[in-house]
Amino acid sequence: MRLTNWYTHPVDNRYHVFEFHDAEMAEEFQQDLKAAGIEFEREVPDQDADGEVARFGVHRSLFKQALKVNHLLHGRHRSPFIAHAGLRWFMLLFTAAMLGLAIVGWMQS
Repeated sequence: MRLTNWYTHPVDNRYHVFEFHDAEMAEEFQQDLKAAGIEFEREVPDQDADGEVARFGVHRSLFKQALKVNHLLHGRHRSPFIAHAGLRWFMLLFTAAMLGLAIVGWMQS
């Protein structure tokens, strides 16, 4: 089980493979790699048990740059940790109040 969408190539450890199950994200990743000037190889999508999988091979000398592009791509498409704005503000204010009480208690002791 992989927790990330990239891994070292199983046969040639000079390359890292980025894997996308969403065709739109794969196209956007390809455009971002081209914009960053990162050379890559793209495997023609094949059918996996989960559907279509697009794979990109990047040389290990360019891996950190490609990983940054990958993180920025996923950052653009992620949902907020706390989606409801009211709950988000309540949690922020509640945390600030608890921190304030802790500081006041520390100063009085």
